[in-house]
Amino acid sequence: MTPLALALLSTWSLHARAQTAPAAPAASTLPAVTVSATVAPDATTEGTGSYASKTATIAGKSGQSIKEIPNSVSVLTRQRMDDQNMTTLQEALRYVTGVESVDYGDGTAYFKARGNTLGVEFDGVSIVSGLQYLQQFDLAMYDRVEVIRGPSGVMDGAGDPGGTVNLVRKRPQDTFHVSTETQIDSFGSARQMIDVTGPLNKDGSLRGRAVLVGSDGLQSVQGTRQKEVMAYGAIDYDFNPRTTLSLSAGYQVNPISGLDYGASGVVNSDRTALIGRVPGSYSQNFSPSWNYGYTSLEETNANLVHTFENGWKSQTTLFYRHELSKGDYAYAGPGATASGLSFYGEQRQRNTYDWFGADTNVQGAVQAFGQTHTFTIGANYSLLSTTQDSGFQSLNGPFANQTYSLYDPNAVQKVYVPFTYGANNRTEQYGVYAQGRIHLATPLTLVLGVRETFFQETSQTIIPTVSDWTTQAQLNHRFLPSAGLVYDILPSMTAYASYSKFLTAQTATTYTGQGLPPRSGEQYEVGLKNSFLNNRLSTTVAAFRINDNNRAITDPNSPTGQGSIAGGKSTDQGFEVEVTGEPMPNWNVYAGYTYLDVNFENDTPDLTDGTDPKHLFKLWTSYKFTQGLMSGVTVGGGMLAQTRISRGVEQGAYAIFNATVGYRFNSHVEASLQLNNLFNRSYYIRPPGSFYSVFGDRRNVMLTLRSDF
Repeated sequence: MTPLALALLSTWSLHARAQTAPAAPAASTLPAVTVSATVAPDATTEGTGSYASKTATIAGKSGQSIKEIPNSVSVLTRQRMDDQNMTTLQEALRYVTGVESVDYGDGTAYFKARGNTLGVEFDGVSIVSGLQYLQQFDLAMYDRVEVIRGPSGVMDGAGDPGGTVNLVRKRPQDTFHVSTETQIDSFGSARQMIDVTGPLNKDGSLRGRAVLVGSDGLQSVQGTRQKEVMAYGAIDYDFNPRTTLSLSAGYQVNPISGLDYGASGVVNSDRTALIGRVPGSYSQNFSPSWNYGYTSLEETNANLVHTFENGWKSQTTLFYRHELSKGDYAYAGPGATASGLSFYGEQRQRNTYDWFGADTNVQGAVQAFGQTHTFTIGANYSLLSTTQDSGFQSLNGPFANQTYSLYDPNAVQKVYVPFTYGANNRTEQYGVYAQGRIHLATPLTLVLGVRETFFQETSQTIIPTVSDWTTQAQLNHRFLPSAGLVYDILPSMTAYASYSKFLTAQTATTYTGQGLPPRSGEQYEVGLKNSFLNNRLSTTVAAFRINDNNRAITDPNSPTGQGSIAGGKSTDQGFEVEVTGEPMPNWNVYAGYTYLDVNFENDTPDLTDGTDPKHLFKLWTSYKFTQGLMSGVTVGGGMLAQTRISRGVEQGAYAIFNATVGYRFNSHVEASLQLNNLFNRSYYIRPPGSFYSVFGDRRNVMLTLRSDF
């Protein structure tokens, strides 16, 4: 029997014992221990009308009070997504405290926090390598986006210590409801969404939901056009008041034409260093018009929840996602001259990704020593299988001594590019975990987490020849602990301190071909969380330090000049401040500030993804007038500001300002007009390196019409 099967069987046995095992007689020398009912708070944000969420599911598989979680947690609510007209995950995470969201140019992005990349969960199911540089579903299918910053190895296993994003889908509602959303913008884009939900039988035990989206989007960069069709459906069925089965499925396609990866930086005369950027407008497309890309997503999810008579709850979730990504495009680089002359190459690729995830757990409360303690015990499994085919053709190259002008990319002619490389890859991770919230005293809670994790990454080439499978990285029986203390200073004020360990598998090898040990380290975090105005307004202040050891670096003593050793270190430290909620009725506000200091020892930053801004500030606010001549009017606005970053070419500090005004015609229909990049600031989201760059959107206007019945 596999370790996963054993873990699932063990967890199911716990489920059964929680329901059927008779209570043992209490020992005369110990206080009585009893299992009692506990009801997890609902974390749904849809319909609250607020930017604040009191609870989140990302830290423990069910709703927990954010104030009682000894980590930095942010929740992007449905209301804020609507007010800021967010439709993609990169737009959403760009306005989450401490998160860098950097577009890649092809509809995907990469995401970092605290100097490291983020992992992902879908409704609490951890998925290995499922976020970075990958197309994601339209935000219309999600209720909220939860983010925990810092390592979350107990629940997610091995991975980078930046944190985890949890995308929580919309669920069917128990009353009939229809909403629509129509958007057009000054680039010439149009988008339509319809969302229908309600009961499907007389007693309401069967409920359904369907969300449809269609869009035809032009972009800030001239000649780039991305279309989208998305369909999402969900069904909830109550077998009885204590057992619910939830099923959902999603499908989305995203063709993109005029795909532009931007221009690389200007190089010096011997092409050894980047010395600047190519001049030009911030709407310039530096790629030929025949570039194209195509992505399709398919997803299914099943969740079974049962509450036992003693109040304990079990839930099991199965998840599957398939993604097809293909494209044929030319791009500039490496480097360019100051006058805009560059080499070009054409790349053709076809990649498929198949994810499977499973999570099963049991959780509940125990009365002991005069206090109520809660425990979660579970197991999870994640598998990613990929097939990657690619080919590259230099359209000129240094040996041909021929370049093209970046200002006339259509002079680059398309050629046939065969697949010259192909590989199958398989990444598997599984483990068992437990978390306990132990109340040491009425104001003091000890939060302990443990995980035994297993990880393996294997691959084989299939083009030009088929090879045997080889192991790239492996972790067996690795122990990942976490610990936190939460002290309720006042009913509205909580202080916390936490420790968490992380492991990250590495595929680099020594010059003799031996694998390297994993990156390892720990995070220390302290913070203070407050709630004001009857929990309408929340604040968080947190300080953190991440020690990252055993980083792969080039072996300075290698006799071959190749190979790596685990000799690098980094320290990521800083602090965060977040304010979110309603300081006054009808006034919503969100503000987040992050200071980050990244230091390397025997290592240097990887400029592939760029450096991290030392200061990062985000703001959005809106106010609804309900009386007088302005009744029905909503005004709002916000900003995003950050200090310098670099990918070889530096992007200086910048600030982007947005503003919006809306009007509610009646209880069913409202419209808003949003002006983005109010002062038409020119900037790079992804500054140039040896290859690639991405402009930030120039000033644009979006008109949105929403109906609600």
